[in-house]
Amino acid sequence: MKRLRPLLILAGSAVLLGVLLWVLVAFVLPKDEAGEEKGNSVVLIEDDLSEADSVEIKNTFDRYTLVKKAIGTYYIKGKDGYAVDSSAVISMLEDIGSLTATRKLIEAPSKEQLESYGLSTPYGTVKVTDDEKSYEFHLGTTSASGNYYLQMEGDPAVYLVDSTVPDTVLLARYQFYTNALTTYSGEASDLEKLTEFTIGGAEREQEITAIVNELAEDEVGASFMMTAPLHQSFSATVQTAINDLMVNLSTCTVVGDDTSSASLKKYGLDKPAYTLSYVLGGETVTVHFGKVNDSDYRYCYVPGGKFIHYIANSDTECLGLPLKSYCEDMIYTRAADMQSHITISGSGKTFEIAVGDKDEEGNFFVTINNKQVDSELFSDFYAHILTIGITDLGQKGDAKEPYLSIEFTLTDGTKESIRFYSVSELKCFVEVNGKGNFWVSTLNVDKILSNAQKLYDGDVISLEWL
Repeated sequence: MKRLRPLLILAGSAVLLGVLLWVLVAFVLPKDEAGEEKGNSVVLIEDDLSEADSVEIKNTFDRYTLVKKAIGTYYIKGKDGYAVDSSAVISMLEDIGSLTATRKLIEAPSKEQLESYGLSTPYGTVKVTDDEKSYEFHLGTTSASGNYYLQMEGDPAVYLVDSTVPDTVLLARYQFYTNALTTYSGEASDLEKLTEFTIGGAEREQEITAIVNELAEDEVGASFMMTAPLHQSFSATVQTAINDLMVNLSTCTVVGDDTSSASLKKYGLDKPAYTLSYVLGGETVTVHFGKVNDSDYRYCYVPGGKFIHYIANSDTECLGLPLKSYCEDMIYTRAADMQSHITISGSGKTFEIAVGDKDEEGNFFVTINNKQVDSELFSDFYAHILTIGITDLGQKGDAKEPYLSIEFTLTDGTKESIRFYSVSELKCFVEVNGKGNFWVSTLNVDKILSNAQKLYDGDVISLEWL
């Protein structure tokens, strides 16, 4: 008996667990999860409702009525002047007209069971009226399978339906509005019409204005050129981010149709964190960006518009970047074939570079201190002069004489210059044609001089800056 006692205890525990499981299945779990009444699907509505007169929807987000204005056209009652995507309404009506339950759960639910299904106080109520016919149903919570509990008006039974209809009728009316915040597509046709833009707002330290620069043959760099607060090419990263933002604004989501002053203040759009204005085909478009919600979406609004939208906050981060992040590392934008003569001097050394015409294969005839050098080496050397690498915005300091200077003579005889002034052992202030805003690494300035020596010696020039 002593040996059997553990087995008897184990058997008794198993019986007890079995009883508890039966109670759980029979009285606690919803019928669909207990595995009972898993019969065939049940057709709840079978009617052509694609031209229904009205749809009244009530849910936890909203309460509104879609009304037929004409065949194939609907509007939201009380919002007659607001454009509605009627095709989306018709699609929903077609789904309702063929509403089918995956199964019937229970014929006559108790009050407690209705509460467990979320149907004692429905999460959504839908009433469709077509001529003298009407259909009304109530939506509860979801089952473990992701289906919704549903009850039809006049039928006490509880059914399970898939998410096709509930995913539409449990949302606010804003889903049916058809309103693009902007129309910029980013396609070549729009890029050709985009001419300038301005970035500002309460959270920017300074306003940025820029033009869209159609690069001439004598220029290299980005097509977005900042004109204020300084003149500088945009970095490729920021240029792409701003273009993507403008494209995404054309598909961002409507979240409100109340644009009163109180509503704008609620969303932070009365004193926007950022503003973006751009000129497209001669027309100015201005977008205000307000607060960020808990889901990391930022509200946006076009002044005078009927709707408030929101867009992913990650799309708007480019508007708040520090000024330096907008700047391309390129400090000089002349193409190499615009040069006829370059003089580099510093640390007691001077290099005179003469640039002749290209041959049939596109190679320059180049001499440095009267010694002919390889065309590709010259191209590498020149590319490094253009993209020395900006470390930060900064001031010139007290230096009067340049640490290193580069003097250019263009093919048309124009004189231009880049001069570097020592600020510390680590950085130099750079001036292009007498104007400057940036610091660059002293080590990289030194590298210009050492690369000039490599060009003279015919040595390979490293394509990396320090």
